[in-house]
Amino acid sequence: MTISNNLILPSDTRCNLKELKGKIENYHLFLNKCVKFSKFDGEYEVKKELPEVKEGALSLPLQFVKKQKYVLESYRSRGYEVDVYEFRPYERVIVGLGQESIREVSMTLHWIYGIPYIPGQAVKGVVSNWIEMNGGTDENYEKVFGTTSSKGQVMFLDSYPADDSFCIKNDIMNPHYTDYYSKGREPADWCDPNLVLFLTVEKAVFHIPLVYLTREAKSLKISGKTLEEWMVEAFEYGGIGAKTSLGYGVGDIRLIGGR
Repeated sequence: MTISNNLILPSDTRCNLKELKGKIENYHLFLNKCVKFSKFDGEYEVKKELPEVKEGALSLPLQFVKKQKYVLESYRSRGYEVDVYEFRPYERVIVGLGQESIREVSMTLHWIYGIPYIPGQAVKGVVSNWIEMNGGTDENYEKVFGTTSSKGQVMFLDSYPADDSFCIKNDIMNPHYTDYYSKGREPADWCDPNLVLFLTVEKAVFHIPLVYLTREAKSLKISGKTLEEWMVEAFEYGGIGAKTSLGYGVGDIRLIGGR
């Protein structure tokens, strides 16, 4: 990823980038710090364009994901049972679209290594919400997910891409009646569409690790189904991230064991 001259940066940062010949390997920094501006009527505005990432471009920072293998082995060596699930989205995934950003939209990226990932709390939230809506809570639900006064017996770790074969691409939202939603005016044919670009992860396969903190946790049934059965349903029919009703973030999930 190479920067251009249409940036507003501190002088020392600009000098350091020149020494690096303008190349940045951390996509998180590239997206959120190296923002292009355009000048209009004496004021600077953020350009709408969003930088994309080709397949294999994040192979170097992705090497750190291998460290998670040692974390999982550490849990196993201490007697905990660990499962790893493979999540294959049918299409694209959008995580962190509404996060605070200098841009109009955002994406969840690792703050140190710059790669896209799915936070463990997001996985936990998707599965627990799906159970609440489709099965209801019971005593085992509280054991697995915890309560305000006690922690759950299953730990959901962050989910990272399995390899560097994914890419990050632009997609669009095109609301036609902006004045209707923001100003209460009539939704008429003369309203101007407002094209909004956002980023999606495509062709990614994610590994989702779970750590069972008690021996009974894996075999517990919540409203008649195991945690694995609920997870399969949640990802196949509910999806994770934004715009799941349009098919984003929906896919197959299966147990692949350990790494």
